[in-house]
Amino acid sequence: MKDKTPIYPHSAAYAREHDELPEYRASYKAHTACRDAIDAAISQHYRDNILGSAAVRDVVEQFGFDRTLYVLANTVQHKDWDGRISQNNKQWARDFPIVPDINGMGDDRTIGFIANSHPGLLDIFVREARHEFLLTQPLTVTDIRDEAARILGKLQAPREPNSPSGTHFMAEVSPDFLHRAGSRDTERLASMLPFKTLALTTLNDRKGIFAVISGTEDRSQQLRPMNSRKSVLGKLETMKASAPAQDAPVPRKQRGTER
Repeated sequence: MKDKTPIYPHSAAYAREHDELPEYRASYKAHTACRDAIDAAISQHYRDNILGSAAVRDVVEQFGFDRTLYVLANTVQHKDWDGRISQNNKQWARDFPIVPDINGMGDDRTIGFIANSHPGLLDIFVREARHEFLLTQPLTVTDIRDEAARILGKLQAPREPNSPSGTHFMAEVSPDFLHRAGSRDTERLASMLPFKTLALTTLNDRKGIFAVISGTEDRSQQLRPMNSRKSVLGKLETMKASAPAQDAPVPRKQRGTER
């Protein structure tokens, strides 16, 4: 059963002054339970030097992303000295707003919900939790622009056509992008790529979605400004007949693509 206890956003001292100790204590108890669940999930799902993807899912299903990330950020903040935790995760944790909670003796109460698993495994768990959370978030304009720039670079890199037919240039659209994208996001992505023969397609012998252009395209062009009003999906539909059979375009809806 999912724990729905709200995260109390103040210290114990504040809670005492405002007659909110029950709310504080309930939140603190849930923090420690989440800490134990993280340690248990890592222990249960670490096999053959691999931390299984179900570890994060088990904790998030019980406590949600908000509390899971709160406890993880608190843990990493307290382990900032440990070289087995990546700088990327440390910087993320430093930017995470953990409520200071010092008691009258000068002791830090947040020590009570530090996960105790091996720091190297905690680092993997934090990275995976952050990634899974990211996949639940809507794409931003910057996300779409970055993906378009990445695809353009991939299309410009090969000297010769690299599609299975040997007639087209192709670049895979990021599975993470597709997981988060709606049809409007995909339309905006395509509108930025400056190619007349652009098609978003599947390939019969490969998983994923690919941006494919004719081998005769001028690949020296720059990205276009994002145009959210002009529909390019209709244009892509009209290009199906011109795409090679083994590079047949996918249906319009991109979400749920097998990763």
